[in-house]
Amino acid sequence: MPPKRQKEAKAATPSKRARTGKSEFDNSSNALVDSLISDKLLGQTYCEELGIDLSKGSNAVFQWLACSSMFGSRLSETITMRAARGLLESKLSTPQAISEAPLEEEVEALHSEGNVQRAPSMSHYLNQTSKAVLDKYKGDLDNLREQAKHDPAKERQLIKEFKGFGDVAVNIFCREAQEVWEELFPFADDRSLKLAAEHGLPHQAAKLAVLVDNDRHKFVRLLAALIRSNLRKVPVNDEEGTVDSGVLKKEKEEHEQHKKDTINTEKVELQKREANDRYPQ
Repeated sequence: MPPKRQKEAKAATPSKRARTGKSEFDNSSNALVDSLISDKLLGQTYCEELGIDLSKGSNAVFQWLACSSMFGSRLSETITMRAARGLLESKLSTPQAISEAPLEEEVEALHSEGNVQRAPSMSHYLNQTSKAVLDKYKGDLDNLREQAKHDPAKERQLIKEFKGFGDVAVNIFCREAQEVWEELFPFADDRSLKLAAEHGLPHQAAKLAVLVDNDRHKFVRLLAALIRSNLRKVPVNDEEGTVDSGVLKKEKEEHEQHKKDTINTEKVELQKREANDRYPQ
């Protein structure tokens, strides 16, 4: 090939950086991703919403494992969130604590409006999972990773051995655990990828990760935002790359009011019982 032709051919070939960087996506895709992950209500991870800091180690990862089993049920997101908060607020947050707690205490912690019938089965699954984590992995999920030799497929297989964990619950766990279990990254389940494709975003996990510069935390936030926007019917403008999370703000306010009403009701019931104890009829 003559020198001039060779130079032209070389110039026509894009660099590796250009082929794999954010520049290969249009402005609306980049804008939409930025809007989703920067939105205060949509863009927080489920762990952040529950107050779980995965960077704190094995107990925090176990808390997310326990919550993942609940999210894998057929209950609504709102009811499951209340049950998960109830568990975490009750201090039943370690395998040891759950395995030793009386059944009544676990059921009470998981009880929430709309979760009356499922609370006992949830408690049973959590109790069995806690005992398995203690017996097989000495209460430390890092030992599960070591046994799997940090192989994502093997880790999924071992997690599925826990009571109540099917593919859905395992996917939910992996979506957020990949922030600290780096061998899982980039992971996006079929549901997340389908939602991404519906908004004109890449439907492959690796390409979706490029849109957030392969930042694990941002990637997890993006997946959470896609799931939330679908579950909570948040309007998303794909062309303008904007989201309207006003509906989420209203939902959060309603949840806070529900908590206040519940606390007030419990106080009234307590006062009634105390009055009856003091002044029996």
